[in-house]
Amino acid sequence: MEPPRSGIDQSSHFAQALEALATGDVEHAADQVARAERQARQLKQYSIRWIAELLSWIGQTEGEDAVEAALRRFGERNLADRADPDNDWWSVPAEVRAKVVARAMLANGAEIEVDEDDEKIVMSFRCGSGGWLIDSGAYQGDDALLTLTEQGPRTFGRDSMWVYCAHCSVNNEMQSVETTGRLTSVEFPPERAGEPCVHHVYRDADDIPEEIYVRIGKTKPASTR
Repeated sequence: MEPPRSGIDQSSHFAQALEALATGDVEHAADQVARAERQARQLKQYSIRWIAELLSWIGQTEGEDAVEAALRRFGERNLADRADPDNDWWSVPAEVRAKVVARAMLANGAEIEVDEDDEKIVMSFRCGSGGWLIDSGAYQGDDALLTLTEQGPRTFGRDSMWVYCAHCSVNNEMQSVETTGRLTSVEFPPERAGEPCVHHVYRDADDIPEEIYVRIGKTKPASTR
């Protein structure tokens, strides 16, 4: 196969950065890493907006139940491994579980603040996906994304919920209880622009308050002690 005829370098920014480092050209390597980071962020934001637009269209044309159904379909097809007995979330120390969540959020562009007490570790972060949509004004104006207004489990019992953030209730909490019998994630998405998303990592599943289960239409399981 003949090499490309254009003068455009066909390798990725990361590949070019590695090549530059191999030759000692640190300045060019840094430039290529910065370009790669910008490109990855733009692609991520494009994908986030794509998902949110599709969920909005589903809700606007088929109703809010259909949004939940679509999210449930995704969960059934892609998150079934959470119910695997070998993936016992609660067998892992809270500090380790918190690091797993934090790494995922950092990879998503979040900034995280951590606090803790005897019951739980509390992580507050500026979410790089759902939070980014909220803070960027995507739920405002003539072309606003859908805000769910049918109060119930998928809105955490709130009067409203940003459509993109509904995966937090449906996939991360409701389906978790339905497939494993217990909550593995306790999340509080922002209610207004500028607010952080808050994630509680409990040290003991029995310490999760009953009202956390009630808000997603579930019953707290019997104590495992």
